[in-house]
Amino acid sequence: MASLIRDMAIRGAPLIAIASAYAILIEVLNNKEKEETIKSVEILKSTRPTAVNLFNVLSEIEKILLLSKNYKEELYNFVIELDNREKEMNLKIAKNGIEVFKKKSNVLTYCNTGFLATTGIGTALGIIYMAYEKGLVKEVIVPETRPYLQGSRLTVYELEKLKIPYKLITDNSIAFLMSKGYIDLVIVGADRVLKDGTLINKIGTLNIAILSNYFNIPFYTAFPSSTMDNFSKIEDIKIEIRGKDEVIKIKDVNITIDSVDVLNYAFDITPKSLITGYITDEGVFFTMQ
Repeated sequence: MASLIRDMAIRGAPLIAIASAYAILIEVLNNKEKEETIKSVEILKSTRPTAVNLFNVLSEIEKILLLSKNYKEELYNFVIELDNREKEMNLKIAKNGIEVFKKKSNVLTYCNTGFLATTGIGTALGIIYMAYEKGLVKEVIVPETRPYLQGSRLTVYELEKLKIPYKLITDNSIAFLMSKGYIDLVIVGADRVLKDGTLINKIGTLNIAILSNYFNIPFYTAFPSSTMDNFSKIEDIKIEIRGKDEVIKIKDVNITIDSVDVLNYAFDITPKSLITGYITDEGVFFTMQ
């Protein structure tokens, strides 16, 4: 499981947390020693340093392992309830998000926040799916999301399966489309949201927020309450830096020289001043304090 998460075969803040929880549950049900299972928790904690759901869930699991006399049953109940709760939160996010559509819109999303990133309908994409069913979406604008191409590989796949109209675009054409009035609304996901409303999300989110602000386009982030981090400050957040192969290769084919020096941040930080609102399972908020 740790390898799958590091290699992003499993990704998305809610999904990696739940997948990790199931991995620990399987170990426990297979009668692995408690001390060894706690070591497994630590291994999973080290896989992705930025998304907060993973740490929240594994910390709860650690408490169960250390403090519960009947930890097998308690852990089983915790993991099943966690999965069901995430599915319910996704539906609530989608229903709450409908209110940000003031007309039938071309909506831009980013990265992938749908079925493939959660155990439910999704967060930002879940809203878009429900809005489309209600006749509120003309077209979904999907940036490719370099360097890992979650937009072109995953979001396009989901939209194609659901027969929702979309346009795949290069990341560097967002400003031009906004300048032409082609985009009415932006909804992105979140990997972590601090108590003051600061958003940590896929690298490129900050670019989109700045452009949305400049062109007066509403910019929303959608996430379950499990993605809130009420304790950390910006300076506490470790932004993941990933390997250079994601940048210099596509499907193992080199697109530049092997010896190139690469800086590959996986996430960026968007200040609350650029965010129109926060769509959660508890409602739509225009400030987090």
